[in-house]
Amino acid sequence: MSAVRPTVKPLSPVPLAAPGRPRDASADRAIMEATVALISEVGMEQTTVSAVVARSGVARATVYRRWPTREALIEAALSQVKGRPPFPLSGDLETDLARAIEQVRAVYAEPTFQAFLPILVRDLLRDRAVDGVSATFDSVAPNMRRIADEYTRLAKSAGLRPEVDSWVVANVIVGSHLAHLLSTGRSASKDTGAQIVDVLLNGLRRRDAAASD
Repeated sequence: MSAVRPTVKPLSPVPLAAPGRPRDASADRAIMEATVALISEVGMEQTTVSAVVARSGVARATVYRRWPTREALIEAALSQVKGRPPFPLSGDLETDLARAIEQVRAVYAEPTFQAFLPILVRDLLRDRAVDGVSATFDSVAPNMRRIADEYTRLAKSAGLRPEVDSWVVANVIVGSHLAHLLSTGRSASKDTGAQIVDVLLNGLRRRDAAASD
């Protein structure tokens, strides 16, 4: 039985490039719509630049001028589906953990992302993790590796528990929101997100640091 394709809202135009020859917004839109459609039909692994060129009717050179690699194209399409790009890390670990929780909450609230979630889960289950997480997970949630790396570097100096596996931290951020969505059929509220922040940070604070306060 063939998979049911998600119904998604039209993609918003991709921002135009800075000075130079103006980019054709219609070509950007055609490329993105073709990429998202292919991901929904055949998955990320089978979504190739050649397939995007055939579906969009846009020249291969035009695709590569905008996205120089297949990976960059897939990441751009997933950013469209999620409704927002990854946020830049500030270097303040507690701030970035709180921002990551809010970012995941906001992404899970996007109807387009919810429609694509079964497809993303299918592709995630097909991949196998190497060095922490799978390449597919890195494509879907690139900031989680950055958060994990930041935790490894900064946990001790931030008064958090350095012995905690940094991927456990990242998985709590993603998993708490996924569990809420699956158990209620709704994305978490901002109040729930704030409670997740509180539980996570209190659980990660070093016991010796708390005792000395």
